[in-house]
Parts: sequence; structure tokens; C-alpha cells
Amino acid sequence: MKNLVCFLVLIVPVMCSSQTAVNLNIFHKLGTSEFAYYLPSQNNTPDGNFKLSRMEYYLTNFRIIHDGGQITTIPDSVIALVKAGPSTAIYLGNHTLNTIEGVKFYVGVPKNYNHLDPALQPNGSPLAYQAPSMHWGWIAGYQFVALEGLTSPAMNQLTELHSFGDDNYTETTVLSEGSLYNGAFEININADYNRALENIDISTGLIVHGDFLQANEVLFNFNHYVFSSSNSLAGVEEFNPVDVSIYPIPANGKFTIQTPQNFNADVLKLYTTNGQLLKEIRLKNGQNSINVEIEYTGIIVLEFYKNGTKLFSEKVMNN
Repeated sequence: MKNLVCFLVLIVPVMCSSQTAVNLNIFHKLGTSEFAYYLPSQNNTPDGNFKLSRMEYYLTNFRIIHDGGQITTIPDSVIALVKAGPSTAIYLGNHTLNTIEGVKFYVGVPKNYNHLDPALQPNGSPLAYQAPSMHWGWIAGYQFVALEGLTSPAMNQLTELHSFGDDNYTETTVLSEGSLYNGAFEININADYNRALENIDISTGLIVHGDFLQANEVLFNFNHYVFSSSNSLAGVEEFNPVDVSIYPIPANGKFTIQTPQNFNADVLKLYTTNGQLLKEIRLKNGQNSINVEIEYTGIIVLEFYKNGTKLFSEKVMNN
């Protein structure tokens, strides 16, 4: 059953035949497994075993990417407190659009809300007092991410990573095509919490509350690795999309693509969503890190080929 998150302000959509409801659905994962509390898992470091007892975070300032890269902004009063479970549904309102290419959002609470007094927020608000607390005092504000569990090879060391800080409020872009279901657009994305701990040494346990060190790394991972499309990509059979990393996301004229060691593509082609070829890059044998510079603004389709056969397709937003 989906967990329905609360909004700070109830948005009443204007009923109009040309408008369609849009829902953002988050499917919680531990790698390829469905998320469950206390389920043993592992990050990408030696002795990186862990099991989570808490995973909560705020998502705010949503924007819908649609109809060839157009952007529709959702009011910043829509604030979602996400708690890991089977799935989470977030209602983004009713909008006039024909196709959806993805969604943008921030992990955390914007500055104009981050220093409110939770005692003054209405009951049911995600910014009211929570149990356990998501607030770290009026100066620090709200915890953007609260991750807790047991780590180490034996999974018997306490780990608490509570991340916050106005300077760490960063936008994330997830390209995922929306599909119509029962008269509403559904945008489906995955949240992989193995990757929330990407490159973090958890072998001896950690307790960090703040906007620095591993707490800051968790927010970096949320903004770069945790979220991905849950839609199947045509032609992707041998490789999972999470095996190909693209950064920074969104791109700003320059970005880097990191592929698996055994990928061995020989050509990378960059297209518009309308199929116009923008650029073709010949790859050296064994080249797994590709730096791309391109002036085109909007959604770019990346296609990797080996001897004329397409291996993999992915999309990136270039601002």
C-alpha cells in the first residue's frame, strides 16, 4: 500500500477538462531488492554491511519537465516528508500538459521554511513536530535526511547520519517518462538507499549530525545517486541504468559519463528527443570515462553502440 505524504498547504486544483492530475511515485529500494527495515544490505565499500532502522527525508520545490523540456513549477508550499516503505505517492496538482519527461526537486527544506517554529505549524503538517524529531533547532532548521541503523561487518555498530544546512539545499533532476493511468499522469522513480551510503566508510559505525563530513556526503549522494527512473529503457538488457553514472546532474554544458569496466562501447551518439543527431563521439577501446561538452540546451538522449548494435540508452538534462 502506498504511503500518502502530507502537504504543508492543501492545494485545491482548478477543475478543468484540459488539465490532468500528476502523481510522483517513489519506489523504495536497497539495490535491486524492495526496501525493508532491518534488511541486511551493503554499500560499495569494503565491510560496508548495514541494516536501516530509519530513513526519512524532505522533498520540496518540485518542477515537472514536460512537452519537450518545458518546466512547470509547483508552489513551494508543497512539502513532502518521505518515509521509506514499499512506495510513496506525492500529488503534484493538476496541470495542462501532453507528455512528461521527468521531475526536478530539492532534498531538504527551503530557507524560507527551514527556520520556522514546528510548534506553530498546524497538526498534520510535515513541518510540525514529528516522532522521531525531524527538527534540529531554529538556527540549524530541519533535518533534510535522517538515516539510522546498524553497520560494520557484523552489523552491530550504531550509525546515525542526520544531514541539514541551508547551504546544502540542492536541486536534483530525474528523467522519467510519465504514463497515463486511470486518467492521471504517473511519474515513477526509484530511491536506492544503498547509494545513500555510496563511498562512505561505515565499517566501524558513525554518528554525525550536521552539515559536514559524512552527513554532507549523504546529501551529495541523494542529489547524485539515490534517485533514478523506474521505467524500463528500450534496448537495455545487459546493463542496469545505475551502472552508468552521469555527473553533474543536471549538466551545464559539460558532464562526465562513467561506464562499467566491461562495457566496451565504441560509439556514443547524442540526440535530441526528436531524433536529431547532435554529436557523435568515437570511444577508445576500454574507455570508461567520457567527458562531454555540448551547447544544446534541453533533454539529451545518450546512446551507446558496439559494432553498430545499441547497448544502452539514457537521458540527461543539459541546462
